[in-house]
Amino acid sequence: PTPSSAFVRQVASAIAIGRSQPSDSQVLPVDFLHGVASGDPLSDAVVIWTRATPRGLVGPPTFPDGVMVATTGVNLIWEVWPEEAGAAPNRSGSVVAKEERDFTVKVDVTSLQFGVPYAFRFRDGVVSSPVGHFRLPPPGGDALASLRYAIFSCSSWQWGSFAAYAHAAQQKLDFWVHLGDYIYESGGEAMLDSYEAMKRSPTQPTHELLSLADYRERHTQYRTDPDLQSLAGAAPMIPIWDDHEVTNNDWMHGAESHAASQDGDFEARKNAAMRAYHEWMPTRHSAAPDAPLMRWRDFQFGDLAQLLVLETRLLARTQRPALEGEHMRELLVGAVAAAQGGGVLPAPTEWGGSALEGKFKELKTMAEKSRWQENSRLLGFEQLTWISEKVANASARGVRWNLLAQQLRQPLASPNFEEALHRAQMSSDEGVRSRSGIWDSAWANATTAHLGQASYLKDSLRPSIPSPDENQRHDISPQMRTWALAALAAGRYGINTDFEGWDGYLAERQRFVDALSQGGASGAGKMVVYGGDSHNAWAGLVRGHAGKVVAHEFDGMSVTSRGEEYHTPWLPSDLRNAAWVAANKDLAWADTQHRGYMLVSLSHEAHKVSYLAVDTTLPGTTGKSMCLATFVSVEGQDAFRKETC
Repeated sequence: PTPSSAFVRQVASAIAIGRSQPSDSQVLPVDFLHGVASGDPLSDAVVIWTRATPRGLVGPPTFPDGVMVATTGVNLIWEVWPEEAGAAPNRSGSVVAKEERDFTVKVDVTSLQFGVPYAFRFRDGVVSSPVGHFRLPPPGGDALASLRYAIFSCSSWQWGSFAAYAHAAQQKLDFWVHLGDYIYESGGEAMLDSYEAMKRSPTQPTHELLSLADYRERHTQYRTDPDLQSLAGAAPMIPIWDDHEVTNNDWMHGAESHAASQDGDFEARKNAAMRAYHEWMPTRHSAAPDAPLMRWRDFQFGDLAQLLVLETRLLARTQRPALEGEHMRELLVGAVAAAQGGGVLPAPTEWGGSALEGKFKELKTMAEKSRWQENSRLLGFEQLTWISEKVANASARGVRWNLLAQQLRQPLASPNFEEALHRAQMSSDEGVRSRSGIWDSAWANATTAHLGQASYLKDSLRPSIPSPDENQRHDISPQMRTWALAALAAGRYGINTDFEGWDGYLAERQRFVDALSQGGASGAGKMVVYGGDSHNAWAGLVRGHAGKVVAHEFDGMSVTSRGEEYHTPWLPSDLRNAAWVAANKDLAWADTQHRGYMLVSLSHEAHKVSYLAVDTTLPGTTGKSMCLATFVSVEGQDAFRKETC
């Protein structure tokens, strides 16, 4: 849409007289519609951000007859002050919000004191922005007793409210980390039923993002969310992108979801996406059109911890190996479907020694060959070397904890439903044994050989969200049964069906673990890896050579994006969780049905992480929330322990 004629006249007038205006004068009346943010905290500096929206501007700025406001822009004053009673701004300056940066501004405020609670704001002489808050950590080696921070990933506008942000804003955080998929590039209406997600306006723009204007408009929409604004103003953000900030399953030079014939040049799209990202995020990185990609970076928190923020998408990732042009899951489903005769699918009890079993073993071999390709890269040599040096020198620099934030979930074998059922039947816990009967019935229904004779009772997706049809029976379709048998085969024969994350880059994962092993005494109990991307929650051990535990890994659930519960509603959620744990000896816990975030409390003695689930059907803190699990890591112990929330 184009601006109103009155707004265009204002712009033209501002350009005509712009050079006669004082540097701190108002060129155009503005509103601060997108809140404020701070980010990339150092011991003496932080980046503060806002967007000054010229009054009358609707949608992305497009001006007739080549009229632009970049010549003068909007003059703003920024102010920072200690939050002690009666304190006045003691750091201030001027900055120009220009059209060429989508009217966003970032200021790297320096010469600040660590440990001091600060407030900040922007103003144009008439209107003031909301007030934001931050507190900076001491430099590496200085004393710091504790930290409190939150970790997020995968926040799709279409899948519900950002209630996780509002919940975290009340936690008195020192900082918060976003591991990527902060925005999503897809278009379309909200995709859930009204009981499953808060009614949202359609994404803006409604089509898939391709151009700079597209990405800017989507970032603009996200920043209107009051829950995101509340967290952005409460504590500094440390972000890194994943794939959806550009497009689905991207790598250095392309993406699974990018077709040059219809989407244009990938490099141009990537550069546009990254430019908009840095315009709208409080990163210590230029948003200039010719700026190189932001690299991996580290943050020091006194003598308590260092946080290494890794990049696994656009700097070194190679294209994942193709499996005869198809995904392994499709090959598995195809093998099952091809084996049916007379409308009857082969029962799992009949697989032993059959041609179908031979096909499954063939697919297993194919998958492992693909997963272990030596030349497949995610981090790259330079970043791996940097990680090795950082963790190797941590103790010498007085660092107690090594924390690594990266986008991906730990590599896992496909869930083994048969083993999970067997363990439940053999359990000494009467409650678990009683659940095994329900699990057995659900799985028998889904995999019965004769089509059209079974139904299932829908498992409640999330306990806090009652489904109107969870007490109604649903038919199990032939397609669903075929998929269930394929999933059963994947677990029984150890066939991996995910090649997008670490699971598809196992040689690189081994190089990453080798880099962590350089930490020596800073290993088990003092080395923690965080991940996202999968939309579900996981807690496990990272092992190096000879089975030595070198780190604990905690991968968080999404803010809103749907997880495994949407793909297998016919399975009880606790069976799904148990099947993942049964298939992976180093996986201690899994949750595949909740949305939320991880909350971490860190001291010299312990790392404590809680998985907090929120209700995404309601905004803010009006919905229910719950603690799913809490795990504590301490120095010198290979395993973390589970504690009561």
